[in-house]
Amino acid sequence: MELTAQGKNIPTYPIGNLFTQGECFADTIYITVDRYYDRWDLSECSFSIKGETESGEVITAALLFKPMETKLRVIWQVSDLFVKNAGRLMLELKASNVINGTVKCVVKYDMPPVYVKPALEGTNEVLPDTSEQIIGQVNKATADGIAEIRAEIDAFDLDSVNQRLDNMDAACETFLGRPEIIAVTQKEYDSSEHKNNSLYIIIKED
Repeated sequence: MELTAQGKNIPTYPIGNLFTQGECFADTIYITVDRYYDRWDLSECSFSIKGETESGEVITAALLFKPMETKLRVIWQVSDLFVKNAGRLMLELKASNVINGTVKCVVKYDMPPVYVKPALEGTNEVLPDTSEQIIGQVNKATADGIAEIRAEIDAFDLDSVNQRLDNMDAACETFLGRPEIIAVTQKEYDSSEHKNNSLYIIIKED
């Protein structure tokens, strides 16, 4: 869905009744604003959107944007937090430039409130929005798990492991190639059969 700012005013009638309670990232809103306002280049700013429900709950989300020559295209992926409650939803888009803790510029855009439609509710069954949320959470957890496994596989250094095994083989061969040291008395030495590649140490008898 596309919205276009007129100065610092953003008409929201295209999304006035777009949202339904319980949705989660169902809609992506693209908001086009002027890149330059007064003496400020807003491409140097950070963008965020704030929502306030009828019950006074406040939600804030950081937004990405794509710069163009004279415009900025701000991208708002509407999370479930903005449509958790049905009813009127106040919105405010903000551009801010803060450098080393000092606020250089803040521009706020007026957005008429939108309406979040209530989810359908029945009896003796799981609400559609709740079941869809659970399925979405399971799918996301599965996808995240697979991604982590693939990342670990990609990061696994097989060459390093092979090198360590080769070094261990070489160390074993060196150890095994050392002569065997045998401590015996003179009497035992004289009466026993001597092994090849062995070093005999004669010790005193008790």
